[in-house]
Amino acid sequence: MVEFVNKYFIIVDKKLKKKVEIMDKIKSYKNICIKIGFVMTIFFISGIICSTLINRIGFQSETTEGYILILTFSAIFLYFIPITAAIFILRGENQKKFPALYQKPPRLIKAIGNFPTVYGLGQMTNLIALLIAWLVTKFVQNISTAEQQETFERSFGTMNSLIPPNIVCGLVLFVYMVFAAAIFEELFCRGIIFSALKPYGNGFAIIISGFLFGIMHGNFQQFFYAFVLGIVFAYITLQTGSILVSTILHALFNSIAGIIMLFISTETISNYLFNKSQSVHEESTMVLAVFGMFIALFFGLIIAGIALAIKKLTRLKSYKAENLFTEISAKKKTLMFFTSIPVIIMTLLTVDRFAGGIISSLIAGILS
Repeated sequence: MVEFVNKYFIIVDKKLKKKVEIMDKIKSYKNICIKIGFVMTIFFISGIICSTLINRIGFQSETTEGYILILTFSAIFLYFIPITAAIFILRGENQKKFPALYQKPPRLIKAIGNFPTVYGLGQMTNLIALLIAWLVTKFVQNISTAEQQETFERSFGTMNSLIPPNIVCGLVLFVYMVFAAAIFEELFCRGIIFSALKPYGNGFAIIISGFLFGIMHGNFQQFFYAFVLGIVFAYITLQTGSILVSTILHALFNSIAGIIMLFISTETISNYLFNKSQSVHEESTMVLAVFGMFIALFFGLIIAGIALAIKKLTRLKSYKAENLFTEISAKKKTLMFFTSIPVIIMTLLTVDRFAGGIISSLIAGILS
């Protein structure tokens, strides 16, 4: 009888311990939701401050000095401040040291060889977003005022505001996109946020970190392909155990747009594309020829990449991420995440950013 009672209490004790462990993990997950929401809120507020300061100071993107200062302010407010805040707020939350984040994974070259597929997937998503944007634009033109149309176009804009006025600015933008953006965004989204979410389910961490990566880009068109790329980069980070591969792939992805911007920053290409100039001097022929070859390679990469991406998507079920936190369903985890107060604030700021920056415009108006 005594032995039976002891076994009974052992079983009850194990169940109670299990229940306590689950409750502790749920509490820990809620805490992570609050912290990540707070970090993302800082990111958006920092972006609003950046836009307000740039407008207030009156930097002119048409000048070399103004253009470089705008990129410098962007790097400080969109990268340095949010990443510093994230490191401080999420310290100890499954965070790796910097050497571990960038450790060389096995078969590094093979992993980087996935670039055409990654690029094709991103561009395929981008093309779908462009089609949606075109259809919505046609609808908006029929029901809105010119001012509303302008706001809408800003929310779907991508790189128009970053077109460099000269070759020096083009080089600075190239370095900014290929090195600063790739390194800092991967550190922020995959190195910090994804790592913090991993203990609560790999698949969930991949989707949420990808979503946050998408909204960080601040407009509808970039959101869609950034969301998809964020999922891919997070999956690669999970499989390789480091952010080295995703950082390299991110840099390669950005380098294509960076090279196009570099070409556009030259007087020859700029005049030919925007001024519709048909008179080409002999010394400009080589520049146009090189640009033409690059564009041919660019479209070739897109076509090949989309074909490879479609092939990969047909085997989508084979790409599974282990769920380490099965005590709560994905649906409940998502609900808990998006009903966290800081995440709700983040969502409102996201809507503002996608709507063309109403808050930053109001602040700029009050200050002026």
